[in-house]
Amino acid sequence: MSISAQTRGMVSEMPEREHDLVERFRVVAEDWADADAAYYMLDNTRTSVRDEIELKLAAAGTNASKAKMLANTSVEYREHVQKTADAKRLANVLRARMDYLRMREKRAERSEIAMMSERKMVRHGT
Repeated sequence: MSISAQTRGMVSEMPEREHDLVERFRVVAEDWADADAAYYMLDNTRTSVRDEIELKLAAAGTNASKAKMLANTSVEYREHVQKTADAKRLANVLRARMDYLRMREKRAERSEIAMMSERKMVRHGT
């Protein structure tokens, strides 16, 4: 059973008022995991992409030092770096959304505890 399937089962067992926030968190968390994995893959292949460009240039007769310089300034390499930056940005935005949902849940919990304390004081005549 996948993690997603397991969490869906847990969410359906929760009270309705908590269901929406938990479900939204699960969806954002899964999106973040995908975005973070995409960033990781792009970031860890940056050197390989540059090396491939360098090898193509060297095979075409460009000397090694010039091939390195041309690879670092190539459109293909810059596009790869831009994709890496975009993936990191998306992962960061999704991480911020997860943090927001966590803060919202904590705020709701604190509010609920405060209301329970007030009710308790009213019942005891304080």
